[in-house]
Amino acid sequence: MRSLLKVGLAILGAIAVSAVGVTGALAQSTYSWTPKPKKLAKYENGHVPHTKLTNVLAGKNPSKSWTHKVVDDKHLRAGWVGLKVGDATRPLRVTDHQTAFIVWDGQIEVTIEGVAPFVATKGYMIRVPFRRLYSLKNVGDTPSLHFGIWNADSTFLYPQDSATLPKPPKINGKDQMWYLSRHDAPDSLTRQPEPIFYDFFAQPAAGAFVSDDRMFVNRIRGQAFNCNPQPPTSIGHFHVDYAEFWFIMEGQISYNIEGLPFFVAEPGDIVYVPAGRWHSAANYCPGFDTRIAINGYPRGTHNWPVTTQPPVPPIERGRPH
Repeated sequence: MRSLLKVGLAILGAIAVSAVGVTGALAQSTYSWTPKPKKLAKYENGHVPHTKLTNVLAGKNPSKSWTHKVVDDKHLRAGWVGLKVGDATRPLRVTDHQTAFIVWDGQIEVTIEGVAPFVATKGYMIRVPFRRLYSLKNVGDTPSLHFGIWNADSTFLYPQDSATLPKPPKINGKDQMWYLSRHDAPDSLTRQPEPIFYDFFAQPAAGAFVSDDRMFVNRIRGQAFNCNPQPPTSIGHFHVDYAEFWFIMEGQISYNIEGLPFFVAEPGDIVYVPAGRWHSAANYCPGFDTRIAINGYPRGTHNWPVTTQPPVPPIERGRPH
């Protein structure tokens, strides 16, 4: 009986950790005076708090391929990509950063250098180590849909046998030209322990999928037992140096974001919060819920509230750090 009780408590503990995120479950023992915006941090560069998939798909022509930007900040870029039947992305390498994808509809053949081609369907998560040639092709009989995540500083390289090339990008605001170079070998497929692809709906579970110094893609899974909204006092935490966003994979996730009314996000929705805003995410309504937390700092700082604030020490100017 005691063993069964321990198992039950362990399961409840795992659910609780999944519900709030591992970092939220850790004891907070370090206190620091931390900069927090005096005015509410703005949504800039086209970002919005809640991107509903239904709104993204509205008006899209299924006979054409398209892209829809959702995130474009100083650390990450991300957005939806729709491929018409038979269409494929241009084969390319990302020079110095890992890339990730979440397939949401259709059948996509994924070709990654050094990996046997495979067909990904809804719920597949894919990561591409840097400098590995890859492409995605719609091999189904309906339009496909996937969500791509890139580092904001990603530079695309194209194979020597490319029949055509896109216009050279601007880098740091400066015009570029194409030059055939010889460069370092692709990154290892196994340097990071997570697999190259993961079929979430075949094996739903929490866990990090991409965890390197420039990108964090982390499955947070748990369940709620009612449909009660989060109380306004649940403000969560904020980040100083980076924004964060979430891809809703299953169920419903409720949000308290500083300056916004309470809302609930559905599967396929994207929720974004800029650096400096309090935010709290929670599982909502009975059943399992999964959100994919995405940011540029796998070991980034979470700043939690201290209810009773002591007086701020006097400001001393001119002293070096």
